[in-house]
Amino acid sequence: MLVKFFSRGSGGGDSPVNYLLGEDREREGASILRGNPEITKELINSTDYARRYTSGCLSFEEAPDAVTDKTKAQIMDIFEQTIFAGLESDQYNILWVEHTDKDKTDTAGNVIK
Repeated sequence: MLVKFFSRGSGGGDSPVNYLLGEDREREGASILRGNPEITKELINSTDYARRYTSGCLSFEEAPDAVTDKTKAQIMDIFEQTIFAGLESDQYNILWVEHTDKDKTDTAGNVIK
């Protein structure tokens, strides 16, 4: 598993949510695992901090269907407990979206579907 945080976060809530799910919330290959995109968008829009949100990615070598829903839930739980240490779940907002539409490449640069 690779963890990456992106250097974004200064705009409104429409851009990140639309990127993740599409403007119509029907992006092919994207599914909400946890969280509410409309609440996330409104929370981002309601703050006046210079950096309104943080976005990132957990990337896996395994195919999406090789990781069970139970394992995904455990990964999300442990990640939240680690990154939001000391906070209760009602003290932060996080939107988990799984993307299965990204091609991968092997070490030779060949696209793996």
